[in-house]
Amino acid sequence: MRNPAWRPAQLHSGPLASIQHHFIDARPDIGNNGKYRGKPGITHTLPVCMAIAPGHPAHALQPDYLKDALTRQLNIPASTAVEHGIWQLQAIAPERSTTHAAQGFILVFATADLAGVRLAYTLIKRLSVSSSRRFGVLFSGARDDERVQRCQERLASGARRFLGIGIHELGHLSAPGPEFSAQLACLAEEVQRLCGTQSIHNPLEVAHT
Repeated sequence: MRNPAWRPAQLHSGPLASIQHHFIDARPDIGNNGKYRGKPGITHTLPVCMAIAPGHPAHALQPDYLKDALTRQLNIPASTAVEHGIWQLQAIAPERSTTHAAQGFILVFATADLAGVRLAYTLIKRLSVSSSRRFGVLFSGARDDERVQRCQERLASGARRFLGIGIHELGHLSAPGPEFSAQLACLAEEVQRLCGTQSIHNPLEVAHT
């Protein structure tokens, strides 16, 4: 004896077959650039300035690893993230004096020593042509918290005194280890907060240098 539920299912099988191609056989809506054209989202362009001194320790967090890890962390859906938001980290070449990125927040990743502080200051000076730009500085490669504090104070003092700029101190991010995930999550949350106070949102557009 057939299952009583079989008859209704059979009655609906014809209409389902006639429309299934709209859902199964239809090809994705692909634009000329080869990307899927789904619901429009918002692209967040985060400029990253690398103030990596020659003495940057090999065991410290490296620039490429930071960009990849932070991009993944920022793209994880969170209550503070814009729906369908996509983050693009844009590296600013040290020799460039300007950037095409939208006026807004710039992340500076620096070596935690005197050479790194000097390089970070030089790059911030070059990029501070617009009064609307703000800078957050993240250090790596310090042996202890005291060195990080000295680097932060030295850079913040110089930027405030000679450039009239207030630096957002983002602390120190160590190389991947037991505390890396928690530190990275805190950094991503702070970057989202700082970017949210001054919009750097460009719908469907990513700036390049």
